Amino acid sequence: MSNMVYTVGVESLILEEERLKLSNKSICDINISDVIGCHLTEEPAGLLSGLFWSSPNLVVRYISKGKNYKWTAETVQVTGSKEECEALQDKINEKLGQEKNRPKRLAVFINPVGGRRNALKTYSDAVHPLFRVANINCDVNVSERPKHLIDLVNSYDTSNVDGLVILGGDGSLLEVLNCLVIRAQKEVGLDYDQPTCKLKPLEVPIGIIPTGTGNGTAKCLYGNMDVVTAALHVITGKTNHHNIQAVYSGGRLVSFSTIFIAYGFFTDMMYEMERQTWLERTRFLVIPLYNIFLKKPRLFNVKLSVLTGNQTDDKDSMSEGKEIAELSSLMSLSSDFFNNASNSKVDLVDMSQKTRKSGVFTLLGLKETGRLQFISCFLQLLTLNRSIFQKDCVSPYSVKGYRVKILSQQSDNDARVARINNLLDVDGERVDLVGGEYEVRNHLRLVKFYTSY
Repeated sequence: MSNMVYTVGVESLILEEERLKLSNKSICDINISDVIGCHLTEEPAGLLSGLFWSSPNLVVRYISKGKNYKWTAETVQVTGSKEECEALQDKINEKLGQEKNRPKRLAVFINPVGGRRNALKTYSDAVHPLFRVANINCDVNVSERPKHLIDLVNSYDTSNVDGLVILGGDGSLLEVLNCLVIRAQKEVGLDYDQPTCKLKPLEVPIGIIPTGTGNGTAKCLYGNMDVVTAALHVITGKTNHHNIQAVYSGGRLVSFSTIFIAYGFFTDMMYEMERQTWLERTRFLVIPLYNIFLKKPRLFNVKLSVLTGNQTDDKDSMSEGKEIAELSSLMSLSSDFFNNASNSKVDLVDMSQKTRKSGVFTLLGLKETGRLQFISCFLQLLTLNRSIFQKDCVSPYSVKGYRVKILSQQSDNDARVARINNLLDVDGERVDLVGGEYEVRNHLRLVKFYTSY
């Protein structure tokens, strides 16, 4: 959690209006907003230990910002008299108290079985010690069974806390968002099942500590999947509103999405992973490899209507439906990938910032193609490389929303095909479709996340 410890005398440490720095060295020049917290070291009890006790220390923890958006918690030990250290501590705490957005009380929701099943250990070893230094009180809630997180959030009064922190992945976040955003709409009586309804933004901010299987949202918010980095973003209290997609089917809102919404190839893989549980965690590797390199993709036809980015908010009607034949996958990405992707390594933080401004997201249709071309497209999609738009088999759209009606699929007589024909993959979670139809709408600035970017 800490990589470096500097020891300095209290007389050489200067507290300015917005900075804490040394008078004669450059090793310590800290923005006050990057100070995590400070505390006095305790004096030892007993005569013998007192004989060997050096000057009291004031321990100052602060954020160091490195490459690839990684943040670490570093330490400055300040030596001096007890009175001097206490006086400096009071001044630093006074400055921190002026940071109005810093959370003082958080509700923490932990999914202990997601990802590597280490969320509880991550919280106790890495996250909670940092929150304690920052004087943040935490109300910890641990999920005990599948979908228990939904019950915990539904029964939680968020007005008693400054924010929520989730230790889990995209699936855990999705459960929390679906509960909280729908609750917010019910409280003000909005008809949220109507796709054209302008939804009320969620007021309570949310932070994500990435401990799940899929952690795409955290990577977009913090630039990486480092748990310490995520915790430090929460401590600073800085927030940004993000656009969220909503999925509608059968006349009601069925889910929100922060990463992707997919039909076809990805839902087929998800269905098989749910069935082949005997493979345990290896199924997350074996089944995708089998579907990509060996299995012939299932093809389907759709009627697609889109709400393009060129249409104004007061003209939000969909285009007339266009039939598209023999698709192997239809998926939308929450980011404005089409307008911001490059041929170099993608910067998800930068793309996320630009997406918030543009108000559009990317829809991709993947048509039937040869095996090698299909593999190439899949790999380019994983790396978010712009060259995917140059493929003849890919149809890209920049949209504010879209509507899909499944017209026909390859079929046989078993129940498997009948089941997967009405499945949608939303951020890695299964959503059931009604009548093979669904609609997706972009809701601007709907959710407030803890992030400095």
